[in-house]
Amino acid sequence: MTPADHNKVLGIMHLIYGGFFTLVSLLVLLFFGFFAGVMSAVAANDPNAPPAALFWALMVLVFLLYLMLSLPGLVAGYAMLKRKSWARIAGIVAAVVAGMSFPFGTALCVYTFWFCFSKQGEAFERERGADADRWRGSLNQGQPLGGYAQTFGHEREPAYRPPAQPPDWRGE
Repeated sequence: MTPADHNKVLGIMHLIYGGFFTLVSLLVLLFFGFFAGVMSAVAANDPNAPPAALFWALMVLVFLLYLMLSLPGLVAGYAMLKRKSWARIAGIVAAVVAGMSFPFGTALCVYTFWFCFSKQGEAFERERGADADRWRGSLNQGQPLGGYAQTFGHEREPAYRPPAQPPDWRGE
């Protein structure tokens, strides 16, 4: 596989991992919400029941924890697929978070570390950086005001020059 293929696979895997934890956080929210509702009804009738606010607070805490575990994977997956300049750092952070979840998160962590710290990954990062610099250009290049000056007629259009004639390949 080429480095671009590894990057694409890692991006997709991080998105899947982040999406899975987002789904789990929503399921936990539903689960604790149901039991918090049941405990609210029980607490209204039984003075010795645990307070319902405890379940609501626990629900919010667990939901936020799972949501925080899913965000690095989603951000890293997006950055890797869009080839952002900060994708390598986001991938490393997401891999550290994923490494705590055995066995799939640990495998994703090892694969991300292998790619990000290998010579292949570093060459891909340098290539991505060169492409980004070439794409962004420089402040000294291009048209002033990003072409808006031509839109409003502040600059003259260049004179038409016909293209050069191709060489005569027939030898006549």
